[in-house]
Amino acid sequence: MTMLSEQVRVARRFKRSIRVDDDYGSAAVLEGYVCSQSVVEVLLSMARHKDTTGHGAFTWTGPYGSGKSSLAIALATLAGSSDIAANALLATVGVQDRAELLDSFRASHARWRIAPVVGHRDDPVPVIEAALRHAAGSAAKSQRKSAETLAQWAARLAEDPKSAGLILFVDEMGKFLEYAARGGGDVHIFQELAEAAARSGGRFLVIGILHQAFDEYAQRLAREARDEWQKIQGRYLDIAINLAAEEQLDLIGRAIDGPKPEPDEAVETIATALRTSRSGPTSSVADRLSACWPLHPVVAALLGPISRRRFGQNQRSLFGFLASAEPFGFQAYLNGTSAEAGQTYPAARLWDYLQANLESAILASPDGHRWATALDSLHRAENHDASPDHVSLLKTIALIDLFKDRSGLTATADVLGTVLPASADVTAILEDLKAWSVIVYRAHAGAFAIYAGSDFDIDAAVEEVRRAGVGVDFQRLARQASLQPILAKRHYEHTGALRWFEVELVPLHEAADRIRNYKPAPGAAGLFLLTVSANGESKAQAKKILTEVLDEESSRLVVCGWTWDSVTIREMAADLAALEQVRANRPELEGDAVARREIDARLARLSVDLEDRLGEAINSVDWRLPPAARDAIDVKVRGPAGLSVLASRLADWRYPDAPRLPNELVNRTKPSSSAQGAVRTLLYRMTERSDRQRLGFEGYPAEVGLHISLLEATGLHQWDAESERWRFVAPKAGDAARLSSLWECTDGLLQSSPEGVRASDLYELWRSPPFGVRDGLLPILMVAYLMTRAGRSAVYLDNVFRPSLETFLIDRLLQEPSSVSLRAVELSEVDVAYIAAMAEMLSTPDEKVPPTSLEVARALVREVRELPAWTQRTGRLSAGAQHLRDRAKASNDPNRLLLDDVPVAIDEALANLSGVGVARKVEALLVELNGAYALMLRDLEDALKRELRVKGDGELPLERLRRRSTNVQGLTGNFRLDALATRLASYTGRIEEVEGLASLAANRPPRDWVDRDVDAARVELAALAQQFLKAEGFGHLKNRADGRVGMAVYISDPSYPEPQAHEIDLSSGDRMIANALADRMLALMTGEGTSREIAIAAIVRLGLVLHDPEWNEDAEQVA
Repeated sequence: MTMLSEQVRVARRFKRSIRVDDDYGSAAVLEGYVCSQSVVEVLLSMARHKDTTGHGAFTWTGPYGSGKSSLAIALATLAGSSDIAANALLATVGVQDRAELLDSFRASHARWRIAPVVGHRDDPVPVIEAALRHAAGSAAKSQRKSAETLAQWAARLAEDPKSAGLILFVDEMGKFLEYAARGGGDVHIFQELAEAAARSGGRFLVIGILHQAFDEYAQRLAREARDEWQKIQGRYLDIAINLAAEEQLDLIGRAIDGPKPEPDEAVETIATALRTSRSGPTSSVADRLSACWPLHPVVAALLGPISRRRFGQNQRSLFGFLASAEPFGFQAYLNGTSAEAGQTYPAARLWDYLQANLESAILASPDGHRWATALDSLHRAENHDASPDHVSLLKTIALIDLFKDRSGLTATADVLGTVLPASADVTAILEDLKAWSVIVYRAHAGAFAIYAGSDFDIDAAVEEVRRAGVGVDFQRLARQASLQPILAKRHYEHTGALRWFEVELVPLHEAADRIRNYKPAPGAAGLFLLTVSANGESKAQAKKILTEVLDEESSRLVVCGWTWDSVTIREMAADLAALEQVRANRPELEGDAVARREIDARLARLSVDLEDRLGEAINSVDWRLPPAARDAIDVKVRGPAGLSVLASRLADWRYPDAPRLPNELVNRTKPSSSAQGAVRTLLYRMTERSDRQRLGFEGYPAEVGLHISLLEATGLHQWDAESERWRFVAPKAGDAARLSSLWECTDGLLQSSPEGVRASDLYELWRSPPFGVRDGLLPILMVAYLMTRAGRSAVYLDNVFRPSLETFLIDRLLQEPSSVSLRAVELSEVDVAYIAAMAEMLSTPDEKVPPTSLEVARALVREVRELPAWTQRTGRLSAGAQHLRDRAKASNDPNRLLLDDVPVAIDEALANLSGVGVARKVEALLVELNGAYALMLRDLEDALKRELRVKGDGELPLERLRRRSTNVQGLTGNFRLDALATRLASYTGRIEEVEGLASLAANRPPRDWVDRDVDAARVELAALAQQFLKAEGFGHLKNRADGRVGMAVYISDPSYPEPQAHEIDLSSGDRMIANALADRMLALMTGEGTSREIAIAAIVRLGLVLHDPEWNEDAEQVA
């Protein structure tokens, strides 16, 4: 199946717009160009003014697609190109007109210099100067003189006898005017050019090309400014560029390459209908309509008027419709329609095209009310189960009715009969539509029209609200603008820190209060404050106000800008507020769906336009910087990319010493929970395994990435060849990561703060300019700093000195930085010698103590804190030992401990002793402290041995004690005695065993002992020993060997007031000694022949003597 797209195409020259600066001189641009009578009339009008009055300044005003740029190329070709090109251009022009044009623009062999310019929103002076320089060529005498104005230079170029003159084309001149209206450029350059052209005698022509009248661009300026613009406009003769309907049909016909059928009945009908409103033969109109095939003649007749409506001006022209592939467009129709069907592009499809692609623009235009009415009619027709023919015919009526004023076409029965197939009953369909009250028949016009279901005048209602006064909600306006933070992207690339600037919109008169009360959001570097002249302030007034405000509040990084579009934005915002007020408060709208739809569409469109306008405004603002930054930063930037560049410049200026640490995981304000876990693990390893490569990590967890990018790459953690181990090293001046200044600043703060500085205060310093460190990096840099300053900085937790960085301190640092503080440590020469001697004394073969006050204090405190718990509490030490112990435990300053507390402990001033002498005295106190616990336990052991009648030292007495204990175990049923016997049964004399016996007696663990617990243990051990001794005498009750023997002796003697009794118990060893002594005494008495009675009396007497306590004391003293 052959599609229409294979037979019909749009000519290439109609698919692209003309650009006068690029296309001048290109033969292809004017290929197929026809000088229509309208074009000829424009050129003749200019020629006659030039030749008769010498006037040289013109403006061409016409809608998009009316051929203005093509006309400029045509005139440039006529005046500045070869004879062949000029003759080809005028080939279709009448003889008389042709002669007049040649006589005016090609009177001699000299050619005009052509200077084409295309406007954009910028200062016109440098753009025009560049075009004139190109037109002047390279000749030295054609170059601009230093004292010459642009207009004077142009006039001198025009007077060059080697040329016929100079023509300056300013296409898109409105863009320059828009820029000037916003306060950006000087519009008086066009006045100067016009005046120079008027004095040139017709040799200098200035042609400005506009889409709307000159004064439309000044509509929202103040009255004085509008008056000035009107003076400038008066220098230019305005010529309307507006193709006649027939010429537009000609253009459409030439744009469509394809078969050109003979006019059919439908074409003749439409041509006849058009004939009633236009002059000229019907046959010529029919031929033009037929040349537009496969467009239906109704569509061909409407395209021109549609393209000139306001909503169509956002499209390039009617040729945009022909060439675009938008839904329901011409190209979509060609690609989807069979060539054999013989169909034409219908008016109903043109309606669908407009609805799908331009409806919001139409509703926001002056045609919006009638469009909304037509939409309502369509909806009501669909509710009546309208057939496709009903809908198609209704859409055609709506289109014709909408554009009848410009097209000259009315929706008569004959015209409508051409849009449906011959089989359709058009009359019946029209009757249905009338019966449904969606169309009406206008008898006076003989045509059908859309039923006007709404008579609500929206424009009048809005104007009424505006006159009553309507306020602009700038906070809502800022939200509507969707102002996004401006990222300092280049600064991020260099430092790894993502910084952004907040963007806010305020009225100019509130700028001072906003800046004064501004507090940056977390992570924000500053504020871009866009101001709008809510009270009609001029550019000069805005500049003065903002400069004064910034000078007053110079401490804040706030960049202020005033938008040139203030008036437009204010008026659009007021219109939006007025529309919303009408929509909310007018009761007539309750039953008027058409008016409500139109208002809603206007609101949507105006909101979009206002958002776009605000977006454009912030990208083209002249920004004012704080005083300190004005000389350092260039603010001449444009567009979103330019704002990012400016943000980076500001960030670089604000944070010149920001560390360069490219790590996205932690170089941010608030790292993720997983990143925080990785940081905690990294900090643990930094304090525990700093001597290992990569801190001992294996594999590639997140912590390894942090170590490589933040510690290894920056040189903070590196291999030390001298010590042959990895260690932390302070950054050197000028390091690539820019950490040295951070270290130096921190050193200076600590040295100037004898009371120390909290980690939270250091964090605040590091966050602030010139560093700007992100929160995620703070703990890592803090621990790295402490590791590199181990000998120069003391660390305190809750104001208590910490001799080392342990995990508990790391946890507190992460959770509560204010609990950790740092203090600098400095020593004199005398102190250095003393500290060195102390370091030597505290060193061990396995661990050398560095000769710094911090390390020596750490070693001393560590040794004290490692003492047994009882030693750390007891008062049974010398005064010096107690003082040293107490000061070391409570130490929160290594200097104070070593230089103040230690001399008090040894009761000697440092100056009176050498470093070695002090160290020896401290060593003696440490020996006392270290031995106090063992000495106390051995004292308890000796007391127990005495109570248990253990005599002598060595292994043999202990072996006897173990046998005795075994014999007593489980004998009495006394659990505490059994516990003692069990321990003694395996007792070897080790200090740990003594500690166990004392713990049993004190009935609490050694870590809780105080002096009274030791005393209680001593008493309890004696009591248990007595029970032990008694139990030994009852071993035979359980068939155990008697370990001890109990005896009682009763003696009565006249010299004593009462009988004496003496009870004793003996161990088996004592009993053997006693038996041996008895044998010797018996031998003595037998040898002397002592009688039995005398011998017994002697024994009784001896018993009384031994029973005497005085004898016991003497014996004990002798023992």
